[in-house]
Amino acid sequence: MLETLWTVIVLALVLTGGALVLTGLVWMLIILRRMDPEDRWREPAPVRSRVRALADRTFHLVSWVHAHTVRPAARWYVRWGARVTTRHLRWARRGFGQDAERLFPRSHAVRSAVFDWYCTMPLAGIAYVIKACVLLLATVNIGVIVTKLVTGVSHLWEKSKQANAPWWAPGGSPSDHVVEGGGGDRSDPLLALMAALRRLGAVIAEKAGAYLSALTDPVGRPIEALIAAASLVLVAMMLLASRVAWLALRQVARPSYQDHGPHYAEPRTRFTWARRLLSLRVGPNRENRPVVVLVNCLARVGAAQSRHRWSLRIRSPLMAPRVHLADAERVVWSAWRTRHTTIRGVLRAQHKEHAAEVVGALRMMETRQDTDADRGRVFEDMARMLAKIAERYAQGRTLALLDPDDLAGASRAVNREWVRMVILGVVVIGSAVGASALGVSDAAIAQVVGIVSLVMVGLLYGARLTPTDLLDVVRGQSRK
Repeated sequence: MLETLWTVIVLALVLTGGALVLTGLVWMLIILRRMDPEDRWREPAPVRSRVRALADRTFHLVSWVHAHTVRPAARWYVRWGARVTTRHLRWARRGFGQDAERLFPRSHAVRSAVFDWYCTMPLAGIAYVIKACVLLLATVNIGVIVTKLVTGVSHLWEKSKQANAPWWAPGGSPSDHVVEGGGGDRSDPLLALMAALRRLGAVIAEKAGAYLSALTDPVGRPIEALIAAASLVLVAMMLLASRVAWLALRQVARPSYQDHGPHYAEPRTRFTWARRLLSLRVGPNRENRPVVVLVNCLARVGAAQSRHRWSLRIRSPLMAPRVHLADAERVVWSAWRTRHTTIRGVLRAQHKEHAAEVVGALRMMETRQDTDADRGRVFEDMARMLAKIAERYAQGRTLALLDPDDLAGASRAVNREWVRMVILGVVVIGSAVGASALGVSDAAIAQVVGIVSLVMVGLLYGARLTPTDLLDVVRGQSRK
């Protein structure tokens, strides 16, 4: 398994490197072709003339290939995306018949989101498969990976005790080449770095222990106590200055919020790359998926409305349909996190509170199916609510998914996701510790932990949890 994972990673790196080299070569030749007449490459010389001719041929070849392959394919791809988007939205509105335009007018924002989702789905599907395979291999071999990592770090740490520190480390000298065992540590930079870190930590601990102990007896050791206090103040000032410098460097090549240029990059919160790495949904496909989910819920409401009218015609009230809005609730719980990746901590409470209110309104709407006499009216109100949430989400209005009138009378939902997460973590860790205490091998422990995890996920989250949603559960999104 590990060899397969390593082969896939190396192959991906080789293909990426080859593509980058080829792209750089093509762009270099194109730039040479577009150089102005005053450039030195225009001077008559055999080598320069050959490079110039090669650049011209490459430019014409790339232009011809682009005109006959990429451009027609892009046009066909855009037409295909528009066609399937129209078909999807028409299917969602079909159950309401002529009342669809009255209940929820056509929205350009919703159509654009569905179109972007369809256009990114083929490439995102490939990314889903690759990332899922890599994560699956890593999960199956997690025991072997952790064991080898811990063994390697422990071996390196023990070996660094016998290695001499390099010349740039405290106490090191250029003449310290030889390890006490007889070998040289110059050929192993990682070992030299570990030895330097050990020496640096020892020096810092020695100095800090000598001076910080004086703070307990400032009267008997006034000079050392004064040096320790001044050192603490200087360290605090250095940390503050480094933070200010880091914030300033981050804004060097970034336009301001008042002057959004064409290459404006939206700032990201910390650990955004880690969350995206652990999510099977990537980029715009992940951001636009909630709109598609809400449109599908709207289609189910339309189908229920059509079936309800049919049950009234045949006078069979026992066949009245019922719609569950669990998928819409999942979308609303994580709407602010999915649509925006720059929500600051001070604003997250407002988004979570609004999401709880909207989920409460959805649950109240779902409950009306069991209380109201006119179920057709309930389906119409439900369709309006889902269409409004989809449009507001597509517009980025995650703090106004519903109006205050829509939230009137609805109790705020409670997200108990953290309770299920704590139970799941305790059971999984307990199974790993118990298997280790019973003397089970490392490979078997990984299998036991995997089976226990699947069983607990099924018990806590139900059978409706799909494999692609498992990582979103780890990221803290509510599923019920």
